[in-house]
Amino acid sequence: MRADRVVATVCPFCGVGCNLELHLAGDQIFRVTSPYESVVNHGNLCVKGRFGYDFLYHPRRVLVPLIRREIGRREPLPPETDPRTLFREATWDEALELVATQLAEIRQRDGPDALACFCCAKATNEDNSLLQKLFRQIIGTNNVDHCTRLCHAASVVALQQAIGSSAMSNTAAEVIYSDVFIVTGSNTAESHPIIALQIKRAVHRYGARLIVVDPRRVELVEHATL
Repeated sequence: MRADRVVATVCPFCGVGCNLELHLAGDQIFRVTSPYESVVNHGNLCVKGRFGYDFLYHPRRVLVPLIRREIGRREPLPPETDPRTLFREATWDEALELVATQLAEIRQRDGPDALACFCCAKATNEDNSLLQKLFRQIIGTNNVDHCTRLCHAASVVALQQAIGSSAMSNTAAEVIYSDVFIVTGSNTAESHPIIALQIKRAVHRYGARLIVVDPRRVELVEHATL
């Protein structure tokens, strides 16, 4: 197949941020590649970045806002219930009006700390900034949580104590220049495959040393000094 057009984008799967090129025939993606000049992944892609786009065309993919038919229902549903029958399609204006009205009602009835929000690591920094401003400044609560608190909290504390900053001290593209890697409790080859490729390349091509600390025998152990 020949592409009608190629669209450049960024993979949202993990925090590496690999560059993607989507090859489209009409509106259908049929191939994904990556430019070799990409400073992040140098043309490499993991199996999810290269082949994980079939969900876009799943017949049950949600494409419009859905509103539950029985809002506020708390009793359990029969196990044979088809969840698709519990919702009806709505317009964006109707869905946003419902959400805004109910948030305002809860705040007025129970106070701002009765509400909380859970941010998404796969959203943009700008989207997450707007969400936390909505809850902190407009609703008036600091009940803002994030999924990386589970996996990143320990590294935030370590970075703060070691270098005085809780942010990463380098970009993913700079991994290749390290002399020593210490990987603790991370199956990098599965979670961040492109970074794992860079670690292996640094070890085998440039003589870097790799130390793995893990109760499991993860794949990176096969490339480790210790």
